[in-house]
Amino acid sequence: MIRTEVEKKDNQIFVHNFDGERRVSGGIIGFTQSHLNGAVIPSLTIGGVGTDPEYRRSGLVHTIFTEVEKAAEEYGCPISYLHPFSFSYYRKKGYERIGDHRILEFPMSALDFVPRYADLVLCDTPEKSQDALDVYNRFAAGRNIMFVRTNGKNYLPNNSKTYILYGKDGAARAYVITGIENYYYVNRMVSVNLHVYEMCYTNKEDLLSLFGFLRMYEGELSTVKIHNCAMAPEVERTLRHYMHTNITVLPDLSARIHNVEAVLRAVRYPDAPGRFVVKVTEPDGTGHKKTYTEGIWEVSYGSHLLSGVSVVRLEDSCTDYDLCCDIPAFTQLIFGYECFGLQTASYMDNVELMTDCADFFRAFPNRPCGLFEHF
Repeated sequence: MIRTEVEKKDNQIFVHNFDGERRVSGGIIGFTQSHLNGAVIPSLTIGGVGTDPEYRRSGLVHTIFTEVEKAAEEYGCPISYLHPFSFSYYRKKGYERIGDHRILEFPMSALDFVPRYADLVLCDTPEKSQDALDVYNRFAAGRNIMFVRTNGKNYLPNNSKTYILYGKDGAARAYVITGIENYYYVNRMVSVNLHVYEMCYTNKEDLLSLFGFLRMYEGELSTVKIHNCAMAPEVERTLRHYMHTNITVLPDLSARIHNVEAVLRAVRYPDAPGRFVVKVTEPDGTGHKKTYTEGIWEVSYGSHLLSGVSVVRLEDSCTDYDLCCDIPAFTQLIFGYECFGLQTASYMDNVELMTDCADFFRAFPNRPCGLFEHF
């Protein structure tokens, strides 16, 4: 007989399903804070979900997501994230794709448009690690999904090194994390790749300086591989020799909203006045309670309001709304993931547009969405 055990430890929740004494299924729920539309929002991460083959399709994963729903309500986390093995599978639970993993590969010679720049400093002290952390959090603030970091990175390869760019005033301005891949052949090291794991900056000048630093590897390495720049489209746009750049896009992240009103109240809105009414539905079969995800909300925003936003839940009988969408589509729309406005959104499944929704799309514009971490 299957039994479920839930263990809370080290800011995580471990959910295990046992058949007798044998663990046959499980998952890990973590807690973090993520960026969405200029706000930092308490969020859940879901990882390590798996079931032994002979126990699949028996509802064991459903018990894990029941605990996710409980944690979202108990800890006030209106968003959860996961790396799906199947987008269609998790869409049935209300999750939708909101971010990709974007890889760039190009020859070192493609950086010939920027001068070499050597004035970066190896991050080799706790003080410098804190400087890099501060740069990361400034970089992440303008991009969706990015998690708030409070400590150092522990998920990078052992051969990686962090180099920091400091300004004349001594303040950290940018950093890059690199790693070298080569092998010994006969009597010399043969180049494979200069791996770039992270590039964080806050202006074009500093980004160009980071590219200039990559040129310091010329003669040793001939190929550059930037592992993820989905959250940093300006990295790709800065490269001028597009024909020499191989771009790989891997669908990577899904999310779902657990509390619609909490998200609508938390995000930041434009100063110019706007108003929209949105109807959100919870798809059948997700197993999720509809208390916080299904309803009709009127949102008014702008600097003329004392708090910047007014969110009012309307009667379910209201028919005067601008758009209607289910939770997966709503999640994708508010993250601004490849949704540029009325024309694009009109092709989405389970989206009904009653007006031009101009104030809605102005409130939730297309934004860079991405995440360095894998959880």
